[in-house]
Amino acid sequence: MRDATISPYPALGRRKLLAGLAGGVTMLGACPVSSQSLGSRPVVVVVPFAPGGAVDIVARALAEPFSAALGRTVVIENRPGASGAIAAASVSRAEPDGHTLFIATPGTSITAAFQPQLLPGDPRQILAPVGRLATQTYVLTVSKSHSVKNFAEFVAWTKAHPGEFMLANTGQLTATRLAGELLGLRLGTEITPVPYRGSGPAATDIASGRVHGIFAQLSDALAMQRQGAKLVAVSAKDRSRLLPDVPAIAETLPGFDVFSWNGIFAPAATPVPILNEVNAALNKAISEETFRARFRADGVEFVPGPRQALADILDREIKGWTDLSTKVRIDPQ
Repeated sequence: MRDATISPYPALGRRKLLAGLAGGVTMLGACPVSSQSLGSRPVVVVVPFAPGGAVDIVARALAEPFSAALGRTVVIENRPGASGAIAAASVSRAEPDGHTLFIATPGTSITAAFQPQLLPGDPRQILAPVGRLATQTYVLTVSKSHSVKNFAEFVAWTKAHPGEFMLANTGQLTATRLAGELLGLRLGTEITPVPYRGSGPAATDIASGRVHGIFAQLSDALAMQRQGAKLVAVSAKDRSRLLPDVPAIAETLPGFDVFSWNGIFAPAATPVPILNEVNAALNKAISEETFRARFRADGVEFVPGPRQALADILDREIKGWTDLSTKVRIDPQ
């Protein structure tokens, strides 16, 4: 069941998909929900990464104000693997009563766009939006040893030297990789991707000049700037309030808008009254100034709002990355 303002998920598609996911267990659509309000049991928030990462840190900080707003204990559970697919599938199979939630990342939409044949498939078929959590821009960050000093120089240099700019990323199907592909496509030049197993190793090689740059999350970019790296442009459509003098790529390439985002989802069959109840508590939690202040210096923007806002982001992201997938070839491995 879903809000009238949000397009319903096809019930047949969901049942077929969940049958494959569950391996013969009772289908989600057949699970009756006896209550239209949240019960008293703890609420489990599933994080699709191992403990200690950026999403995990935000989730654990959120647990206290979210618990207070819900009036129930909030437990963080880590289920890493398969770019978030393992966590998403496990939440989709949970009882649709609001007590099991999933934190989605850009990888949720990227996997759906580039590997639609893989389970759990389109997240819109198996998950219902609860609410937006946070956003953070990426920053095109260039090694201190490279001659490029600003975005105009970056554009001129990459066009004059196609394929020579070595742009690090944190994995084949990540926003940091796809932002580089999209930028090269929009500029009409080649930018060579260099994959790493995380932002730490990439930052080390950028500092040494072994690679030339990266689309880094704002918090990582600020740390790299302290080591001498140059911040030449932000990837979101607007400038960051923390970097007012750094232009947005969209000022040169209208419509360019890539950012890191997180949102909370529940199993698809969760009743709308429960989804609205959890949405109200989430909005209250992320609106608390003491909570927001903990992440302000890292450029994390918390974005309370209606459930529809998260549904819109997921639609936008899947469409954008699907369009890109028809124009570039990327080996998921």
